[in-house]
Amino acid sequence: MKFKFYPRESRIYDFLKFPRLIYFDKNKNETDDNFEEFVITSYVEFVKEAEEKLAPYRKEIQKFYAGHFYHEYDFIDLVSRTHTIFNYEDEKEYLDMLLTLEDSEIIKSIVHSIIAINEEGHSYSDVAMERVEKISSNKEDLISFIKDLPIEAASKWNLFLIIEEPVDHVKNYVDLMYKILPIFESIYSSYEAEVKEYGEKLVGFLNEKGPQGLEDITFSMVKPGVLDLGETNILISLVFSYAISIVTTAKISYVAWGLKMEEAFKYMKEINENKTNERIQVFKNLGDKTRYEVAKLIASGENSTKEIAKALGVSSATISYHINNLLTSKIIKLDKVDNKHFHVVDYDLLEEVIRGLMEDLKFPNTN
Repeated sequence: MKFKFYPRESRIYDFLKFPRLIYFDKNKNETDDNFEEFVITSYVEFVKEAEEKLAPYRKEIQKFYAGHFYHEYDFIDLVSRTHTIFNYEDEKEYLDMLLTLEDSEIIKSIVHSIIAINEEGHSYSDVAMERVEKISSNKEDLISFIKDLPIEAASKWNLFLIIEEPVDHVKNYVDLMYKILPIFESIYSSYEAEVKEYGEKLVGFLNEKGPQGLEDITFSMVKPGVLDLGETNILISLVFSYAISIVTTAKISYVAWGLKMEEAFKYMKEINENKTNERIQVFKNLGDKTRYEVAKLIASGENSTKEIAKALGVSSATISYHINNLLTSKIIKLDKVDNKHFHVVDYDLLEEVIRGLMEDLKFPNTN
């Protein structure tokens, strides 16, 4: 296992995610509950500054970015999985590349990305190009494809608007991002040296220690088997400082590692070492009815976010939010078999928690 850090791509990644911070107030109660007491003041100040400066562009941003941190169908997220951010000098070069795309290229990239995301467990290369070509080249097939997607009506409507005028949509997006670029540069510049320093430090440690290093730095919360055994591309994200995203549904796979995740893992370790706090975190998470139902479905073998969302009558974004909390509280864990990622209940942890509860509450001995 080898790790490689990409500082330029990290910056472009954060630039494309940056407009999402306009929704910080709306989503601040939907971030990871298990970190809410830990998130440091400097990050909150960074987000609030970004939100304030982005405010004049709120209406334009809403055309391209859905109002939820866990949304998977943002326009640029779909396009950039095919037309990746790798090997570009800076944000301007990437934006200028987008302007060279033709209608057919934009539509194909969107269809390819949606199939890869929607059919969970698949990587980008698993999607048959013949299928992408067939859907993309026939207007009726394309409309039916979007209609059948398990997403909200507003998201479907947005996709319909994109496929009607793909090049114009890209041009409007690029125009917006060029307006936002000076704001991003003014804020990001204060953190860029920290991002680069941490990225180099992280991959240096991981390359020196190997698979064991990944377990050590995450306190066994991330197992080496979850990542590919070949070269792993690492991006460091300031915008999503308290998240790790493993992206296999892009032409070039990568891991977006939050700038503050190492501190977050240490915080979770402290909770776990205090067995009382560990039990409280478990019960706190299972005390939410929807989250409890999500855990039940995962225990029954269901791993499709869209199927869980359908069963519970909520959005896929809501399910992603609950799964993230179940992961960080260690009720479930991420595993990988045959190049497919899936979630499983951590029965060993739950048995330990239940035994601790019985001891704490002085359960009478029974035969």
